[in-house]
Amino acid sequence: MLKQIPAPDHLIALKLDGKLSAEDVQTYHSILEKKLLQHAQIGIYVDLTDLTDMTANALIEGTKADLVLFSHLKQLSRCAFVSDKEWPQTLISAAQHLLPVLDLKIFPSSQSEKALAWAAELRDTTAVIKPAIRFLATSKADVLAFEVNGLITSEEMPDVIKQLEDFFAAHDKVRLLNRMKNFAGFDPLILMQSSLISMKLTAMNRLERYAIVGAPNWMCKAVDAINPLFTDIDIQTFSADQEDQAWAWLDAELVE
Repeated sequence: MLKQIPAPDHLIALKLDGKLSAEDVQTYHSILEKKLLQHAQIGIYVDLTDLTDMTANALIEGTKADLVLFSHLKQLSRCAFVSDKEWPQTLISAAQHLLPVLDLKIFPSSQSEKALAWAAELRDTTAVIKPAIRFLATSKADVLAFEVNGLITSEEMPDVIKQLEDFFAAHDKVRLLNRMKNFAGFDPLILMQSSLISMKLTAMNRLERYAIVGAPNWMCKAVDAINPLFTDIDIQTFSADQEDQAWAWLDAELVE
């Protein structure tokens, strides 16, 4: 069962009791669409304390609602969950790592009022976000390098994709260096940009070597896992203090 609780108008505040049904999720979906039309920013508060189960149809409807929210992430300010159970804490923790662009937080039931107040706070939209990707000059025309420092936003990606497309179009075979100074994740809306897919397909046909410098440990493990799948591309990771080795491996130099 789903019921709304009193909250500021821009905040979707819900309490879930017992077994969640498809009808409950459809109600949430309707509320979500209405709030997205009414407000430039919305917050979400969900009390999961008394939730015991959900139907299969509720899971399907929930996925549909998530897709709607996914396409409006810029409007989502904060999302607070209340629960004393372990599974919500595990899910929220995973989501925080996968989608750092989202401001998610989980609170114990004893702090439900604090959670509601936190979820109602709006994001500062006046802050200027600097592009996370900066291209670096190299000594070879067929070697392109860039630095990642911060959160990669959907706004900067069209220019980044255009520069990569122009680079790939100018050479039969290329090499890349990615210096990960501070990777803070990426805006999921990037995945919805159609030009990204075509650019990646082109890269797979042109790319010979790809050096990733300073990648976090989890990314290094992921690269090791997928490397055998790309028989025509050699991908290597280097620690931050091994950047000189990465440049040597690409047979190029950084031009300051």
